[in-house]
Amino acid sequence: MKKVTSTDLISDIVKKGIITEKEINLICRRMNAGEKIDLSEIWDGEIEITPEQTKKGLDWLNNQWKSPNGKERKNNPFRYREQEVLKTFNRFYFSGVYDCGNSYHSFYIPLYIVCGKNGSFEYYISEGVCHIIG
Repeated sequence: MKKVTSTDLISDIVKKGIITEKEINLICRRMNAGEKIDLSEIWDGEIEITPEQTKKGLDWLNNQWKSPNGKERKNNPFRYREQEVLKTFNRFYFSGVYDCGNSYHSFYIPLYIVCGKNGSFEYYISEGVCHIIG
């Protein structure tokens, strides 16, 4: 079986306009192994994630915000803006990768944008914690 080059992988993703969890993991794995991958085409466009990932991500974010019985968690990571985006949720985008490594070693993880009716926010997950960066 022929190995798909990173350039071909990115081109295919841009053509489809959607990215799977497997493709996101492959990009991160290759970059963490030291491969240089140009993600500028993804950052310039709007690459949505699959419906399965959307459900999984939205469920996870809502669980961070509210308990299963609907009460707001005291330690939730969201402020008013993020809560409004989640209330009026529209879609997720894959924004690229975030380097959460240190000065000696890079470690790339997925970066997502959550869009609502009147706004959006950008976040990544590290060690099970949601970090809002935009």
